[in-house]
Amino acid sequence: MSESNAVVFRDLLTATKDGDWGKGEPQQGYAPAHVIRGTDFAEVSLGRIAGVPLRYLAETTVHRRLLRADDILIETAGGSRDRPTGRTVLISQEVLDAFSGDVTCASFARFLRVDPGVANPRYVYWYLQYLYVRGDMWTHQVQHTGVARFQFTRFAETEEVPLPTRAEQDAIATLLGALDDKIAVNERIAATTDELVTAKFFALMSSCPNPKQALLGEVAAVNSSTVKPSEEGYLRYIDISSVNVGFYEWPDQITWSDAPGRARRKASYGSTIWSTVRPNRRSHALVLDEDSSLVFSTGLAVLAPLAVGPAFLYESTRTLEFQAYLESVAEGSAYPAVRAERFLSAPILLPELAEREEFEVAAMAMRRRAHQARLESRTLATLRDALLPQLMSGRLRVKDAEKIVEDHA
Repeated sequence: MSESNAVVFRDLLTATKDGDWGKGEPQQGYAPAHVIRGTDFAEVSLGRIAGVPLRYLAETTVHRRLLRADDILIETAGGSRDRPTGRTVLISQEVLDAFSGDVTCASFARFLRVDPGVANPRYVYWYLQYLYVRGDMWTHQVQHTGVARFQFTRFAETEEVPLPTRAEQDAIATLLGALDDKIAVNERIAATTDELVTAKFFALMSSCPNPKQALLGEVAAVNSSTVKPSEEGYLRYIDISSVNVGFYEWPDQITWSDAPGRARRKASYGSTIWSTVRPNRRSHALVLDEDSSLVFSTGLAVLAPLAVGPAFLYESTRTLEFQAYLESVAEGSAYPAVRAERFLSAPILLPELAEREEFEVAAMAMRRRAHQARLESRTLATLRDALLPQLMSGRLRVKDAEKIVEDHA
């Protein structure tokens, strides 16, 4: 990075304000708005907004909190033992356009509006990402009660942001943003594929007037493979929190000594995984990674196809009827959970073999293409995360970084 001028963070902003959680139901004097929480940041960054709740905020103040393109959201409360507050997400015009109405942030976050006359807002966003990855946000966190809080005022008044030339700011923001954009495109490909395969499955079921009734245990095995810890081995651990609706986050490799005690399940290619806790959250995924180091939490049920294909088994377990069954047999109030053997008794419907096989060929081809898009995203995310500190610290020139990206294209 060329010689930079350092600017105190507060002097970069034209506006900043805490969010508002509002009301859960319509009321007189309250207007609807989509409210982005800290827990939504990762999804929103990929263009996934389905989980962002619609709330109702006071009409007298909501206009002060509505988001604009290139606003930055920063998490000001939450975090965990291993993850500080201070996470950020950039609100692009594409994100805003994806919503059907006004958008703001929740009360445990605030928006930051960078003055474009002082700095490129997207460069500032990437610099905040750099600070977070480097661990600097820990120094601005306090925890007097059960909730950790980010001392934003202290941060804004003490943190100095180096500003290289505007051309260099633009180049850095463009380069890193292009990688994020490609990741988002891949995510849309995967999401569209998911919708298409599900539509094919329902077309299959509706075209079969008298499907055979069966139990899941007749066509699939549940938790048939476990693994023992190894003193020298490495693993990629998938826990319940890593699994969302239709996918799981890709973890880094860790040693068995660092692995949680509940890392015991194995899932081979084509298996379906389902969270046994809170089935209403629909945390499930189809395993298409052929990585022998993948190990799953015992809080996940692993369903291995036997008498049906992987795609058909996966779609059968994604229906509302299957979810309703799991909810009906879940035990416990605060954290309702399904015992593994209960999966074996889940009712499913089986069309004729020839129809299932035709569906399987088409569906698995589509699923593999979507998986390839997500594999590319993993590579791009790794590249982006490697380039970020190098660019922000000045150890790598933008032109050299561009060449690296071209070599990976």
